[in-house]
Amino acid sequence: MSSDLLGIGSSALMAYRAALNVTGQNVANANTAGYTRQRIELQSSTLGTTAAGVSVRSIARLGDQLVTQRLIAQDSGHSRIATLSSQAAQTDGWLSGSTTGLSQPLENFFDAINSLAASASSTASRQVVLQGAQTLASRFNDLQASFNTSDRDVDARLVDATSTINVLAKQVATLNQRISEATTTTPGRTPNELLDQRDQLVRKIAEQVGIETSTADDGSVNISLGSGQPLVLGNQASTLSVANDEFGRPRELMLSGGGGAPVSVSNQVSGGVIGGLLDYRREVLDPAMARLGSMAAAFASAINAQHAEGMDQFGQMGGDLFTMPTGTVSAASANTGTAKIAAALSDVDTAGAQDYVLGYDGARWNMSSVSSGASIALSGSGTADDPLVGGGLSLTLSGSANAGDRFLVQATHSAAGQLKLAISDPARLAASSPVRTSVGATNTGVATIGTPEVLDAGNASLLSDATIAFTSADRFTINGGGDYAYTSGGAIEFNGLRVQISGTPASGDTFSLSRSDGSSGDNGNAVSLAAIADLGLLDGGRLNLAGANSALVSKVGSQAAQASVQLDAQTTLRSQLQSERDSLSGVNLDEEAADLMRYQQAYQAAAQVVSMANTLFDSLLAAVRR
Repeated sequence: MSSDLLGIGSSALMAYRAALNVTGQNVANANTAGYTRQRIELQSSTLGTTAAGVSVRSIARLGDQLVTQRLIAQDSGHSRIATLSSQAAQTDGWLSGSTTGLSQPLENFFDAINSLAASASSTASRQVVLQGAQTLASRFNDLQASFNTSDRDVDARLVDATSTINVLAKQVATLNQRISEATTTTPGRTPNELLDQRDQLVRKIAEQVGIETSTADDGSVNISLGSGQPLVLGNQASTLSVANDEFGRPRELMLSGGGGAPVSVSNQVSGGVIGGLLDYRREVLDPAMARLGSMAAAFASAINAQHAEGMDQFGQMGGDLFTMPTGTVSAASANTGTAKIAAALSDVDTAGAQDYVLGYDGARWNMSSVSSGASIALSGSGTADDPLVGGGLSLTLSGSANAGDRFLVQATHSAAGQLKLAISDPARLAASSPVRTSVGATNTGVATIGTPEVLDAGNASLLSDATIAFTSADRFTINGGGDYAYTSGGAIEFNGLRVQISGTPASGDTFSLSRSDGSSGDNGNAVSLAAIADLGLLDGGRLNLAGANSALVSKVGSQAAQASVQLDAQTTLRSQLQSERDSLSGVNLDEEAADLMRYQQAYQAAAQVVSMANTLFDSLLAAVRR
């Protein structure tokens, strides 16, 4: 009997020592991230039909796999929106900031043009215009530089994220091996600490990219990307990397492993830091960069076109006030021909914020939109005299292309960085109209002539003297030739000019047009330059420059605000899930303290049982000796 009692007491000592160890482990790891509270489960032992004490059935992890899966998904979603929110807020700050945005320098430039119109011969006013133009061009350049920096930052962070994922994936694969071996070696016993470590690693991977997980029979966890491509399979880990796409841009996410060829997962991954970076680039950065370039190109095109119709103080027709931005072209790395493409913006509004792929099939060129895949009509042969024209672009080819050659044409992606001030001499500002008018001194009618509008600044006869003479109240000649019907206020076009005569002329009345000397206080072209501020240059004539800038600032600001709201929601959801997990799996020190006391008392009682069994056994031996 004492032997049975000794066995019972000994088993209790062992069981409650294990219980104290488990409780102590819980207390020690109360503040360890990812630790899952453990609970000892005891069972009564028997020897045949006779009670034989107590034994440890298992040491269970108090976790809920469903909650863990939800946390993994939430970690991925939270990390994605946090990355997107941070990046979008930065871009919003650049565009809307008083010292970084376009609003103030754009307003200052047109204010300076208005001041020039009020004092066209003033050197000081002309200098202010050049200063304003330089400031505005620099602001476009600075924004482009900031966007370029952000683009490179996305590339670098993608590389960092993939490197982090690869390290974590290898660690998970190693733990899978150890967990599988431990489970096989000791059936029914789970390596709880290893499972905790692996869960933490899986959550860290989810913070970098969206994943799906599944558990194999041997206890290994398999991890796949959102597309189903395996990242971790048992004790094998694949490698995620960033590679150049066909046009040399580091934008291709490649997954390699298992001895197979690397596969692209760029269009299949989502969630995590990687998903947030890709969403930011696709939804915020690239559209904002292209829109900014459209604004720079539309501004330069309109200003240059109008400036070319005026005359400077040297009596010369105005040239470009700004260098005209061009499209950027990247050749595919697989091209075998020697062709090069130069892209000019022939219609800024049509080109808009588009990217195109230009390809050669061996017989003809074709072009399609990157975003929609829609085919773009092309005309021309591609020579300097007959360029390919389509999508608002004029494409000039050099060298020779082979079948299959492809080019990425980005209409306005880098245009804002190309805007430069083209003149430095204030006297070169073409504020004056190139042609002035006068009314015949002997006119007897009541007709007046307006300021001529230049239609073709390159017309060889533009600056030639001309006389409009009325042969009757409703007929006139130009330089003694022709016989034209007169309508009050109607347009009269000749020599690359358009002029309007209004009122009722008399027979014999004359109106003269002659070359302006440019050095007078004539402000005709300055007035036309100032009017560009209100012209609809973008979106089919619906938006002027200030409106387009406001729309861009508003769009990016709205995206940043929406991401911030989503981040708050995701943070709340993740906090709730973490609390739900901690309520089940976290360590409650009060509860553990109570368990310590309970198990300590049980251990002491078991020791008393062993002591009592020992006393009884000694008494039995003593009785036998007598």
